[in-house]
This record gives sequence, structure tokens and C-alpha cells, in this order.
Amino acid sequence: MTVTTNNLRVFAAAALALRAAAGAAQAPFELDVSFRTQIDEIYVSSIAILSNDQILASGMVSFNGSSQVHGCVRLHPDGATDTAFPAFPFSYGGAKITPWNDRFYVAGGPPRRLSPLGLVDNSFQSLNTNLEFSSGQNGDYHVYPDGSVVITGSHTMNVPDSGWVGSHHMIWFNNDGTLDFTRRPRRGNGTISLIVPQPDGKFLLSGAATAWEGVPKPNIFRVHADGTLDTSFTCEMGWGEAASMTVIDDGRILVSGLFKTQFSSPDTLHFVRLMPNGDLDPTFNNDLEVVRSTWLPPLWPGNPIHWGQFALPNHKLLSDGRIVLYGSHYNVDGQDRLGVAMLDADGNLLDEPFGSSVCGRYYYEPFGFLYGDVYGFLEAPDGSFYIWGGYKGYDDGTTNDPTQRFISRLHGLNVDVAEWERMSFKLYPNPASTQVTVELEELPANGELLLRDALGREVLRQRVSAYHNNVGLQGLGGGVYLLELWAKGQRVGSERVVVE
Repeated sequence: MTVTTNNLRVFAAAALALRAAAGAAQAPFELDVSFRTQIDEIYVSSIAILSNDQILASGMVSFNGSSQVHGCVRLHPDGATDTAFPAFPFSYGGAKITPWNDRFYVAGGPPRRLSPLGLVDNSFQSLNTNLEFSSGQNGDYHVYPDGSVVITGSHTMNVPDSGWVGSHHMIWFNNDGTLDFTRRPRRGNGTISLIVPQPDGKFLLSGAATAWEGVPKPNIFRVHADGTLDTSFTCEMGWGEAASMTVIDDGRILVSGLFKTQFSSPDTLHFVRLMPNGDLDPTFNNDLEVVRSTWLPPLWPGNPIHWGQFALPNHKLLSDGRIVLYGSHYNVDGQDRLGVAMLDADGNLLDEPFGSSVCGRYYYEPFGFLYGDVYGFLEAPDGSFYIWGGYKGYDDGTTNDPTQRFISRLHGLNVDVAEWERMSFKLYPNPASTQVTVELEELPANGELLLRDALGREVLRQRVSAYHNNVGLQGLGGGVYLLELWAKGQRVGSERVVVE
């Protein structure tokens, strides 16, 4: 039988009906079998949710056995391929997507800007059209509220009058893609692969560089808003590289990746929490053991790093304080976790909701590479969760779906809240520009309103004070946000807000 999109949708609906008939309750992080992609190969590296609930995906993607590889694709809300989307070549994407107002930046080489529908925005020129700039080894980027961009990596500058010649590793561009001559580009002695902004305007950086502007420093360091080294931050990890970093509200920093206090020391670390000055937080489980599922001999003879320890997990801090650790097939504190693991707020492994069998592996013959990785984890505006990467098959411990691949949708945190515990509310106006009013049917105990952006980051929090609560939206960029209602430490309702 030929499997078509309609077949898949009918199958998904039937599966959901059978579950309902059997009285099976949905649970947070349980697989949503109504969603599945038609992607055949190779991997998805980043996604974003569009305002019409479609999905913009970046990576190396092909469909239906085709040899054509796309850098950006657009999917319908159920995961089916949107065939009306242009067949962009790989050079038009492939890496991180960042929402900005109603538009998107996507990397794949230097970042480009896309329209609300995911098409190329020609008002932002290709960075490589600047004669003073030539892209080299790509790293990461950050988008400012006005649409200007700072990029990292290792790139070549040619502005002799300013002395900006040769390799540079932190470079600023205006919101039209032109080089920003008002900000001096910065340089280290190696590629910068990760840039994370702090609320105070400073940046956390990580990569291969061991010196910044001629000053020795660890592989994880902090710079001021203008890129000059912040000497008040001294990270205890003297060697290594961060895969992801998250700045918590109190200024402490979650860091996951591969690092050591010194290269020659045996204390290989993979997930830690730092104090605001870079010291290890002694109240956190900094000794979480993360190794690849298959232990092999040392990667380099005579070096104190084993292939099994050569793991660079990523993480995502959830709205309830728990932490998702994701990446390859790892053994975490002696327990197998295939793609995804859940930790408590202090970094301790939890048995639920992710057990030992999650993401399936597959072999991609042209590359000669065995995939089985989760590259991203997103809390969507509707409260559901998405995971994506390079995998085929997903088993959440309740549902084993071998047809899941590359992107999967999981149920949100409030699906197991009893009906009498859920609280509905109204929002108006929606869309809104300066303020939205939240009208409650009842006052929750210890109620709070949380507003999150398209990346799941908390941008506003306020107490529920009455049946009608005004939430200010000034200073927020346009786009889709999620307004959550919390009671007694549990999310009991959520609605999307469109900010114009």
C-alpha cells in the first residue's frame, strides 16, 4: 500500500481515538502521535513556530527519496511538508533560527533574515557582499532588539584605515546587513562557537580561543557589551567548550558541554552551574556523569580524554525549574538515556518522564555516519514541546512510534491537570501593541501571569491581583508570545498573544 499524507493523518486520528476509547490519559512529554514529518534524511538543526502554527525548519533535509538537500523547509502544523514553500538550497539555511519581531534570522554561513512566511527578506543584505568582510569558520550569532546582529566564529576583516585586518571573532552588523563601523570588531586566537547574552548587556562566549585581545583566559569567558574582556568573571573550567549556556534570573549560569578545571586533571565535567563570577556553585550536582553509550579506548593516546567522555550535551531550562539534557545516546549517572534526559533544578537525574528508550538511530550511508541525536528542545507558544535532530523512531515508554523522525511533538505540562484544576481566561485585545487585558473567571491561589517569547524565555512575570489584569507589552518586539497562568506553582492555563 502506498503511504500518503492522508493515510498518515487517518492513522494518527485512529490512534488517538483508540487511546481515548481505552481511557488512556495523556501525560506531559508524552508523544503526540498526530504529528509526524515526511522528512527522509539527514537532520534538522533548528526550528521556529510561525504565527499560523506552521513550522520553519533548518538543517540538511530531503523528502521522499529525493537527492535534493534543502537548508530551510516549511511544514504544516501536523508535520506534513508544505510543497508551496520554495526549494531553497542548503546555502540558505542549515543552522540556528532566531525569531525577531515577525521575522526570522537563520544561519548557514553568515545569518540571513527571512520574512514572516520564511522567505528571504531582501531588506537585509548578505553579509558577504561587504567588501570589508569575508566569512570564514562560522560560529554563533545574537540578534539585538533593533535587528542588528553580532556574529562570532573566525572571519576575515579588511579595513586598513581602522586597523581591522585579518582574523576577527566578534563582528557587528547593522539591521540592513551592512557592516557596523561604529563598533570595533574583536579578536581572539581561536574560533568562538557560542555567544549567549546576559540581561545586563554582557555576553558569555565559548570556543577554542585561549586568549582574547592578547589576554589569556579560559575557554568560557565573559565580555562587556562592546566586546572587551570582563575581568570580573573567572571561570573555574580552564579547558573545554560549552555546547549551551543559560543565565538564570539570579545571575547564576547553567553550562553544559565538555570541560575540565585543567586539561591534565581527571575531573571531566559535562554539566555545571556557575556563580555570577564564574565559580562553581557548590549547591549544584556538578559531578553529573555523562558518557557515550559505547565506551571506547582513549581518543588520543596519552591524553586524559576518552571517547566515551567526549560528550557535549545541550540543555533547556523549563518553566517549572526542571532541566532537559539532550544530545546523543548517553549513559547518565549509570542509566541509559537515548537522546533526552530529565534533571531536577539542582542537576540530579530523574527517572521520569524520559526513560532509557527514546530516540532511535539510523545509518546514513553517503556520510558513513550513525545518527541518533537530539539537536534541540523547544517549549512552543501553545504549551507543547518539540524535539528535533537526526533520529528515526521515538519511544516515550508508553507509545513506541517507529515512523517518528527528525521532529516530534510532545504534550505540554498542563495535559494531566484535572479539568476542575484548569482555569480558562480571556485576552483582549489580541493582537495587541502596548497592553493586553487578562479576564479571569476565578482568582487562582498564589496566582501569577508569565509571558514567554517564541524561544520559551520568560520576558514578564506579575502577580494576579484581580479578575481583570493589565499586562504591559511596551518594549517587546512583534511576534507570537505565550501567556501562562500559574496557581500554587503549577501552570493551569495558557493562551497565545500576538504582539504587533
